[in-house]
Formats: sequence, structure tokens, C-alpha cells
Amino acid sequence: MKHPQLLKLIALGACLSGTSVMAAEEVTNLNVNAFVADSCTVIAGTALSFATVDTSSDASQVTPGVITVVCTSSRTGMTVSLGSGGQASSGVRYMSDGGSNTIPYKLHSDIAHANEVAIDGNVFSGNAAPAIPVIIPVYGQIPAGNYATGSYSDSIVVTLTH
Repeated sequence: MKHPQLLKLIALGACLSGTSVMAAEEVTNLNVNAFVADSCTVIAGTALSFATVDTSSDASQVTPGVITVVCTSSRTGMTVSLGSGGQASSGVRYMSDGGSNTIPYKLHSDIAHANEVAIDGNVFSGNAAPAIPVIIPVYGQIPAGNYATGSYSDSIVVTLTH
């Protein structure tokens, strides 16, 4: 070999270049957040929508509806009450056609219409588990009668106490 020193320098350079290469590095942040909520939400999910009222029928008109409550933590002794509506009189709820005509109606907590919910009365009393919806059925009933032609409506305030 003519240049043994040169070969040693090349070998040494190859070794040094392998150890002198730095690995690439990138840095970022991982954000950590939490929100603690202690609340309940009440939703009047399904309206009480009566079909066309048959004034010639001797039977009451009935329709179901649903109120839903969802809480973020356990609740005991929770109540849901139903207000009077806009045209209540002498303990009776009425729908109005926007004029002078009204139709009486009742709200019940059971499908058999045995448990009427009085004005400002409770439709539900009980407990709630976290994030599990409490489904509260409400049943509307229009007594048989001869009512003036028109479109009738009312709005009931639903109050959740927890």
C-alpha cells in the first residue's frame, strides 16, 4: 500500500462523521383541559299535537308528548312541574284560536288519563343519574265537545327544580 496514512484518515473520518450526525427533534405541547359542570337541562322534546278535532265524536281527543331531563351529576328529589298556559281560568287550561274562541284541555302523567296534572302541579318527582336521560311522558286530552272551527294553541311553562 502506498498511502497507509491516508487510508487511516479516511477510516477515522468515516467513524467521526457517523457519530457527529445529530437526530432531528421537534417539540409541541399537549394541552389538558377539564370542565366541571353540575347542571340539569330540561327539554320539551315532543309537543302535544292533537289531530283534527272531531266535534261530532262523543270521545275525548288524546295525544302523547315527552319531556326529557338530562343532568351532569346525580340528583335526588328532583321535580318537573307544568304551568297554567296562557289562557287558564278557574283551574282549567285552554287553547285559544288567537281570538275569543277557546278549547279546554287537560294534561296527564299516565296513558290511562287517570292522573291529571294540576296547574303548577308536578308531572314528575324522582331522581336522575349522571348523563342518563329521564324520559317523562305527558298526555293531553281534549274533552268531547262542539268547538268553533280554527287553529288553537297554547304554551305551557315546564319548570325543573333540582
